[in-house]
Amino acid sequence: MLRRRTAGVFLLILALASGCSSSPDTRGPLPDANQLVSAAASTFAGVRSMKYDFSISGSVPGLDIREVQGWASREGGPAGTAVGQADMQESANRFELTYEIDGDQLILTDKHGTRTQEPVPAEYNPAKLLAQGQGLSKLLTSATGLKTETKEDVEGVETYRVTGELSREVITSVLPQVWAGVDVKFWVTQAEPRNLVRVWIQVPPRQPNEGAVMLELGLSALNSPRPSATPTG
Repeated sequence: MLRRRTAGVFLLILALASGCSSSPDTRGPLPDANQLVSAAASTFAGVRSMKYDFSISGSVPGLDIREVQGWASREGGPAGTAVGQADMQESANRFELTYEIDGDQLILTDKHGTRTQEPVPAEYNPAKLLAQGQGLSKLLTSATGLKTETKEDVEGVETYRVTGELSREVITSVLPQVWAGVDVKFWVTQAEPRNLVRVWIQVPPRQPNEGAVMLELGLSALNSPRPSATPTG
């Protein structure tokens, strides 16, 4: 159903603009991981809008998503504001949608120009996922076993890569479909103030014969104004 598809889109509205990074650099002393992530969480509290790009490798029941990209804000209405595109996969069918959150309504348009409008799912909206103590902020403040692994360049931004873990209780507060605790990596800027620029999550297999699922998210253009046209990446 269309509602099931779109719920998955807005569950991941927090994701932004990830990309390939250069070879890791482990030279020299690396800063404390807990301090890096804490600083990134503090900075993220001031983020009110952003561009995003999310991709998934593998299958999560109820998430018919290959990629989602666009722009989102926690302002502009009770559910925030968002515009963007989604590349969806349902069984053997692959299709694209554009979407917009306007007030408390979610507006979807397919490639034929057919528009569908429905209330924004209460649990999946930019206002919640960008809010302090929820969404990405909660992932940052709740990660355990943090360790700074290396330095990396992410699309021209010098970062530190931090690895850690998220309990099932934490990850399902953002991604309800996930069935277990996950491994997580955060990329935090070397420059201050510390900004989160990328997130990678590995969900373990549900059964021995299945592979792990990889979720990749990133952030860019923090606190940018709404684009004049739907973002294309």
